[in-house]
Amino acid sequence: MSLAEFFGFVAAALGVLQALPQTLRVRRLGHGRGVSLAMWLMMTGSSSVWLGYGLRIGSPSLIASTVATGAMNMTVVLALTAGRGGMLLRILPVFAAGSTVTALAPGWIVTPVLYAMTLSRMPQVVRSWKSRRDGVTGSAVSLGSVATSMACLLCWEAYSILLASPTLVGTTTVALCTNIAVAWLELGNRS
Repeated sequence: MSLAEFFGFVAAALGVLQALPQTLRVRRLGHGRGVSLAMWLMMTGSSSVWLGYGLRIGSPSLIASTVATGAMNMTVVLALTAGRGGMLLRILPVFAAGSTVTALAPGWIVTPVLYAMTLSRMPQVVRSWKSRRDGVTGSAVSLGSVATSMACLLCWEAYSILLASPTLVGTTTVALCTNIAVAWLELGNRS
């Protein structure tokens, strides 16, 4: 196994775990105040297109992580939408379609889609910013989830650099920057 794939598998494990603290926090608190449903839906969509990209480039770590991460992201969506029946049945076909299109579409279509999906954390940046601006307290955003996501993205960055892939370096850097923004805002919301 190459060093790049090692970092990829560590990132994969962390990626799977990043949703768990958020799911548990929402369940424990009984609410999702301050947590962006749009972000977790986009994170699930992001997992689907990255699965397609992993299939496209033949990356075992990317394939394994995106399947598991997509499933875990869906647990957050389901926790936030408790009582809204049929949500899973709406998400799964979209997940499959995103993976298929990304795996088969020409690169000039896929690359912009991958970059767009790195903005999946932006709804949480906006939500956290509004909470901070309005002095809202009691956020259900899990700092454990944010920290795990940070570690995951740092490992993906190492993977991307070691593979010397401009697409992966660029997309991971964008995702890392938005995650840093969420961390900064949420830490500020707790002080």
